[in-house]
Amino acid sequence: MAKQRRTKPTRFILAHVIAIAMGLLMVRTLILPMLEEQQAQAFQNRLDTVTTEIASFIQARRAEVRLLADLPVTQTLEWQRIRPLLMTRLNQSNQDFEKFVLGLESSHAFTTSAGNPFQGDLISFDDSDPNARLKSLSRRDYWRTVIAHNEDHRRVDYVSNPMVSYTTGIKQIIIASSIHRDDRVVGLLGGSISWQRITELIDHIIAKDTEFTAQFMLVSKDGNYWYHWDPEKVIRTLEDQQGNPLKNDINEASVQLFNILADPSDEVKSLGRNMVAGKSGQLQIKIDGSPKKVFFGPIENTNYSLAQVVDKNDYLAPKRQFNVYLLVAFIASMMVYLFLVYLIPKDNRQ
Repeated sequence: MAKQRRTKPTRFILAHVIAIAMGLLMVRTLILPMLEEQQAQAFQNRLDTVTTEIASFIQARRAEVRLLADLPVTQTLEWQRIRPLLMTRLNQSNQDFEKFVLGLESSHAFTTSAGNPFQGDLISFDDSDPNARLKSLSRRDYWRTVIAHNEDHRRVDYVSNPMVSYTTGIKQIIIASSIHRDDRVVGLLGGSISWQRITELIDHIIAKDTEFTAQFMLVSKDGNYWYHWDPEKVIRTLEDQQGNPLKNDINEASVQLFNILADPSDEVKSLGRNMVAGKSGQLQIKIDGSPKKVFFGPIENTNYSLAQVVDKNDYLAPKRQFNVYLLVAFIASMMVYLFLVYLIPKDNRQ
């Protein structure tokens, strides 16, 4: 009988300890999936915010270029009449546009930044030489899309792949709109936006939200990195020993490109294939040997895709913090419980 009386308090305490532990375990089982879902939604919302703001900026510039392309004076293709209008717009653009391009069916072009006065202000390889060879837009994706491959003469508004400018040497994108006359495409008007302007926009949007720790990368439709937290992976101009840009056969600055589809990691290449295909989603992969949670999605009305890369430790931080809270709650509840047990007369515990 004495032994039974001694074991009853022990069983009493053990039963309550198990009950408390089981209760906290049930809470953990219910809350942890909700925390992860909320964390994923928060990062997805942030990615959506960044892509939406970039898309809104580009869409506004698309609307401006389309408006200019539809003007009767633009449809004449008379550069001397069109240029003053475009220069006025440039001066009002708050550096949104770097220059304008008027492309012709022949693939020759006028720009607000250069021109050969001996050849009607068309851009050439040497604008000071009356006999210089004219430059061609035939290798530019925007000219091919808007004019060369537009056999049905559709109204086309196109955001180009990033490129290096023939005339200014800067990294840029071209927003091009078809110019129509008598239901035919007779040319295109392109607004050049420097890539530095896009980069500044992305940096500004990201900096507005300090709640999350994440890194971003942007790839074009061919998989080349144009924005990345590692500057070594972003396109750069090749230079000679004197620091002068190297030129290719069409007088364009030679560049070194880094492509996500050529990454040595199969997991990163898989991410790249999804991004290039314009898909949205989430992946858990390793980048440079470190586990990451990646949220990715296309930028509307462009050929670009943006990815938000979160260190897995940062992503799981709320779950770890909640586990700590549960452990503290368990210890605190046990201390309170044992204190109350201590206050209860021994006879009442039997």
